[in-house]
Amino acid sequence: MKNLNLNCPINSTGYGITSLNIVKGLYTKPDTKLSLFPIGNNIEINSEQDKTIIQEVLANSNSFDYNAPCLKIWHQHDLSQRVGNGHYYVFPFFEIDTLTEREKHHLNYADYIFVASSWAKQILLNNGITKPIYVAPLGVDTTIFQSPNKIKVEKDNYVFFHIGKWELRKSQDVLLKAFDSAFTEKDNVELRLLPFNPFLSEEEHNQWLNLVENCKLKDKIKIFNRLPTQYHLAEFIDDSDCGVFISRAEGWNNEILEAMALNKPIIATNYSAHTEYCNDKNCYLVNVNELEAANDGKWFNGHGKWAKLSDNQLDQTINYMKFVYSNSIDSNPEGVLTAQKYSWNHTTNIIAENLIRNNSYHANTKKKPKRR
Repeated sequence: MKNLNLNCPINSTGYGITSLNIVKGLYTKPDTKLSLFPIGNNIEINSEQDKTIIQEVLANSNSFDYNAPCLKIWHQHDLSQRVGNGHYYVFPFFEIDTLTEREKHHLNYADYIFVASSWAKQILLNNGITKPIYVAPLGVDTTIFQSPNKIKVEKDNYVFFHIGKWELRKSQDVLLKAFDSAFTEKDNVELRLLPFNPFLSEEEHNQWLNLVENCKLKDKIKIFNRLPTQYHLAEFIDDSDCGVFISRAEGWNNEILEAMALNKPIIATNYSAHTEYCNDKNCYLVNVNELEAANDGKWFNGHGKWAKLSDNQLDQTINYMKFVYSNSIDSNPEGVLTAQKYSWNHTTNIIAENLIRNNSYHANTKKKPKRR
């Protein structure tokens, strides 16, 4: 039996959704016993089947193997706590090109590191991380993100959508400008936003709402509240026509791949982690000419850089939005093929293979006292 201790959140955040899918994928591996130690008190799942799996792996933690390897899926600045004495693997996601000294120290505490993209691996190498680094691209659950077998009612309008919490990094400021500039009141277009951010104060939330209110096309912009499950998210995407993700930086961006699985055209920035799977065949890429200090006054304070979105990037976005609307482009065959390639089974196969290759199921890194 191969025992593995997992330390990760199971909730509706990006980390939580990723962790749930990795748990489910590893759960199916032969002769593998998982013990789950969740980060945070709030556990959120999508189905009764997920509930059964999570209950079982939670129960396993009552008698976990001290010497089993530990996989922690969490932020790079908070990796000091682990479970057990075995090999320690970490799987962080980050968006900017420069790590703090604390982040470097915590990352180098691990025995092995997983990252989601070649871009992220290069960032770690550039920042002097010395531990072995493996690229394990994330996946999409095509049992959830698939078009339902039902007759679709034709819409009168063309619907753009964006999924991402209100945040300067996600660049809703640029998206709103692009939408407002690309179209007029006479165009049959709509922009749907799913921007719930639980970390904003009321004042910060209102600042974003004011940006929408000041748009000349505000009546064509709809804001949706948080959706309860991934199934509801799939319905939201499937009922739209084109996804727009003009972010300044991403650690992966699950939603682009999920939209591809649902055959949706994508407009996305050609920078950071999602370049692992976004290309000029499956995306309308907004090219980036230069980087700038990452500073939003909340999460980023100028330590490191992200994409600079200037008039050039705004114009590219406007032109793409006009193009897909004018040509009624509402499918993405290359995106569907990409989504089929990036499955969660592929992700967890890479994780499982490296655990075996490193002899992690039989190693104990805790030093034993010498006999006197």
